[in-house]
Amino acid sequence: MIDQKRINSKIGVVGSGRGLYVASLFILNIGLARSLGTVGFGSFQQVFIFSVIFLIFSMGIPETMYFFLPRLKEEEKPAFIAQTLSILLIAGIFVALFLLFGASTLAKIQKNPAIENELRIFGIYGAFFVASSFSDPVFIIFKHVKYLFILSALHGLFFIVLTIWQYFFNCSVLTLFVAMGCFGFFKLILALHFLMKIKHETGEIHFFRAKYNVLLQLSFAIPIALTNTIDLISLRLDKFVISFFLGTASLGVFSVGAIEIPFVSVFVASVYSVISPVLNSLHHKKDYAGFTQLITKTLKLTAKFVWPAFMYLFVFADHLIPLVFTDDFSGAVEPFRIYLLLMPLRIFLSGIIIMAIGQPRVLFWASFWSLLLNIILNIFLVLKIGFLGPAIATVISTYLQVSVLLWFTLANLKIRIYELIPFRVLFDIMLSSVLAVLIAFTLTKAFAKDFKVVLISLTIFTGAYIFIGSKLGLFRILSIMDILEGDFLGKKDKN
Repeated sequence: MIDQKRINSKIGVVGSGRGLYVASLFILNIGLARSLGTVGFGSFQQVFIFSVIFLIFSMGIPETMYFFLPRLKEEEKPAFIAQTLSILLIAGIFVALFLLFGASTLAKIQKNPAIENELRIFGIYGAFFVASSFSDPVFIIFKHVKYLFILSALHGLFFIVLTIWQYFFNCSVLTLFVAMGCFGFFKLILALHFLMKIKHETGEIHFFRAKYNVLLQLSFAIPIALTNTIDLISLRLDKFVISFFLGTASLGVFSVGAIEIPFVSVFVASVYSVISPVLNSLHHKKDYAGFTQLITKTLKLTAKFVWPAFMYLFVFADHLIPLVFTDDFSGAVEPFRIYLLLMPLRIFLSGIIIMAIGQPRVLFWASFWSLLLNIILNIFLVLKIGFLGPAIATVISTYLQVSVLLWFTLANLKIRIYELIPFRVLFDIMLSSVLAVLIAFTLTKAFAKDFKVVLISLTIFTGAYIFIGSKLGLFRILSIMDILEGDFLGKKDKN
């Protein structure tokens, strides 16, 4: 039987740490956008866009831990962990070398030679980022999420300090990247220290000496790596196209429109990282009913938070963007709304599900054809309609990709779509969201677009959504202890 309370409690711990990290990165972007302006922020994004290289060089190795560790015998785990850490350390070195020697070429491609040194320093941060990427799967699988919380929270606090430092003392962007490199080294050392503290569970880890089946791990990782590479290129393709065709200032504005919403990304990623080992274990045991049930429950849980956020942000985007990023970035409202159309899909993390099924090659081919379509649409639409073209292209290609993966999941599990997707509950969630946002919009539409209106509209929306949702059985009125214990589901989640 699935222990939903324990899963929800883990999600809370993992999500709170990651939440601080992603929120701080969001704050850093706000601070830089406000202090650097559209051109300066665009230059920063021209460097940060190459963070895609970090995940490409990690080759999908961290993800293999979710698949293999729950399946390995106790005596096999130390060798597998040691091998994984060694591969990630080598991959990190290659990241640093790639950006060290490729900085000049990458800067020229971006038509901004001034960012060469920033790219080289950014590579050092990337090396430590890749080398420490073992921490998420290891501490989740071995149930030491407190260490993961500490690492994520420290990373978040660092970005907040960095934001304050730059905003008030106007330090150079190069200095920011140097500070990031120093913190990356500190985080790696701390992650290794935490790993040593649980060696009584992981076993004795000997770097570069212990060996598991390298070819087996790589055979599983390479399709994931290729898929991640394609997905990340597809994710950043729109920004690159804007930078290449429309210039640095347009990229600065567009990057605000394409910005990741901290709560959504953290919440969904935390949920699926926690259930990933459980899904792998259920599928390995051939408990397909439990596998399907867990996905269904997860869809209900994530939709309750993601879909109302989508409705509120979509309707009040013209209030939020100028307020947060200044009027210089008002042009980001329309691409922001277009990208928000992807949020309803975020509840279905098809990649985690397909990997749990053990079919990473399917992910690769779905991503490959999606990228090909995305490239064609990006170039065609940016030439035809300009600034909004890449955003529209990304949304179209993503919807098609998720549709294909959903079809494959249903075919593999041999179930019908209504057995996996809880349409009735999702309809009630969307209905509650729509009614709540209509109430909030109607009561505040006569007022100016300032902070008070945002605060009042958000309060009205939240209260209306919870009230309507509770009437439809989506929520229960809970005590603080219920929430702390992870029991925050409604009666419709008991099905």
